[in-house]
Amino acid sequence: MIRKAISEAIWVLLVAVLLAAASYGFRPGLLPLVPSGPAASDESDQLYKEISFEQAREMFADRQALFADARPSIAYEEGHIQGAVHLDPNSFEQWADMLMSSYASDQPIITYCEGSQCTLSKELAEKLTWLGFEKVYFVVDGWGQWTKHRLPVD
Repeated sequence: MIRKAISEAIWVLLVAVLLAAASYGFRPGLLPLVPSGPAASDESDQLYKEISFEQAREMFADRQALFADARPSIAYEEGHIQGAVHLDPNSFEQWADMLMSSYASDQPIITYCEGSQCTLSKELAEKLTWLGFEKVYFVVDGWGQWTKHRLPVD
């Protein structure tokens, strides 16, 4: 009886390890199995990065990026950066397919929300990297700074 239970436990463990290894192999942007020194915790290796408001403004002026509003729908409808799309991080399933089919994976995307404590833009940036977008950035208090500088809005 004990021998059978141990044997079954070993089989379950073996199957779990094989499934984990297989799913890891299909993950975009494989993670290193062994951290490589102090740079392993460095945020410069992150797939999405924070950029300054000035950098975002320059990319807007040069039409280099798609702006994505992470705020709730009602806030987006009241006003948003000119040309920005609304991508609620909590409604990922509703817009993921549309975004993937409409934009190239190397299209720069800048996410923003409102307030220095708002984390929605960072959450959205992370989800966009899950979809395979390679150039994803977020701006802290992007909407607040945008309106403060009286830049174009819709």
